[in-house]
Amino acid sequence: MVNLWDWHQEGIDRGVYSLFRHNLCAGKADKVLLLTDTYKERVGELMFHYGSPLCGELLHHTYQPTGRHGLEPPESVWRAAFGPEFVQELKEKELLEKVLKKELTGDEEAEVKELLLETTAPEELPTAVIAVNRYSISHTLFRKLCTDFLSIRFASMPLFEPFMFSTSLRANWSEVERRSNAVADLLSRAVGARLVAPNGTDLTFSLEGRSGIADTGRICSPGDFGNLPAGEAFVAPVEGSGCGLLVVEYAPDRKLDSPVKLRFEGGKVVEVEGEEPFADYLRELFSREEGASNLAEFGVGTNDRAKVKTNILEAEKILGTCHVAVGDNSSFGGRVKANVHIDFLVEEPTVTLTLEGGEELTLLEEGKLKV
Repeated sequence: MVNLWDWHQEGIDRGVYSLFRHNLCAGKADKVLLLTDTYKERVGELMFHYGSPLCGELLHHTYQPTGRHGLEPPESVWRAAFGPEFVQELKEKELLEKVLKKELTGDEEAEVKELLLETTAPEELPTAVIAVNRYSISHTLFRKLCTDFLSIRFASMPLFEPFMFSTSLRANWSEVERRSNAVADLLSRAVGARLVAPNGTDLTFSLEGRSGIADTGRICSPGDFGNLPAGEAFVAPVEGSGCGLLVVEYAPDRKLDSPVKLRFEGGKVVEVEGEEPFADYLRELFSREEGASNLAEFGVGTNDRAKVKTNILEAEKILGTCHVAVGDNSSFGGRVKANVHIDFLVEEPTVTLTLEGGEELTLLEEGKLKV
């Protein structure tokens, strides 16, 4: 493991250089906004130290943690990215609270976009955002506005730890790109999927009409979005279609003492089995948060340098694994907005895709990727 404060440790400076130059393609024309919550503030300071000479302007803003993956970032982040005038307009029109609670209607979201154009100028906005935090803000309106509406490049790095400079960030990115694009293409062609694993997982879901997305590690074109470390292809299953059992052996940040079983019917978790405290957390979450139990995502890891299973940022990228998420999928082709998005790792999976016309194709066989 890399000691965070051994700033002269061989590889840290090169890792940051590679991230800015090869993953983000940042240069002197770029204004980069580095966002860190207080859990990751010191990591942000390290990245600011080494990254400042690599772009035209690097700004570092630290904010209070959201407390859960998938929640909108707090007001201060919106100010740092889009400016105080925009945030003030949201407040005056009584939209900010709805934004932060994910309660906007379609018309209100259109109004937010209109206000954003009226109160900002392109030269005032960042050209790229790096979000290094404990709790992901990938599946939020904030991120969607950055990438889909304003064409800001966005690197999301929740749960990032410096050891990743020596593991998943040292990938052969051309191979990661090839695998990720190949898997994403097959997910786009599929109308259904079945996931089984030795731990008892057996889950089916529809993919009809949904497009696979490749997370290649190359965040170089306007509006590009991805995780760093990267290396996956993922898709939003059709709402209401998920059925079966998902056996969870890892929380996002630890191995569970005993497995937790999630039983899906009609695309939602209908039962949580297990004595683990994590099972109690999920039961309480699903009973309280609308949309939290939704089968949100299916993804496949494509990074052969990813190794660590107890950190979901790296774990979901491990070549030969897949992952399933619950909660929000509105930011990548789904229809469910929720204040949570939680990914679960599945080891040694066998994944069978059903293509149009009924043809079946094995994507993964006992943890071996077939593309």
